Amino acid sequence: MTRSQEVDWTTLRASEPFQELLAHRSRFVRAASTVLLCWFVVFLAVIGAAPDFAGTVVFAGLSVGFLLGLSQFVLAWFLTWLYLRAANTRFAPLEDQVRALTEAAATEGPEVAR
Repeated sequence: MTRSQEVDWTTLRASEPFQELLAHRSRFVRAASTVLLCWFVVFLAVIGAAPDFAGTVVFAGLSVGFLLGLSQFVLAWFLTWLYLRAANTRFAPLEDQVRALTEAAATEGPEVAR
């Protein structure tokens, strides 16, 4: 893109596909962060409030607390997988629409992005 083909980013940011993309991503990130944080708080509460329960050996020398700690990693990987799936199925089409608007605005003028 040359200087004569600059995009009006303010107009593009106000476009419906861009706003929809921001809304979808923000909603997903807020929900995933809330789930992970709540599970971490539950983990800390169990460890702090019920150390005897957390120390209970479940099998092969693994305690409830250790398994709860490992579940944090499992949950993080699961949420990462969900994000990648959403990025490929929901976010990518919106990104393509925004990219098309950007290219159209660069070649035809900023009024295209409206």
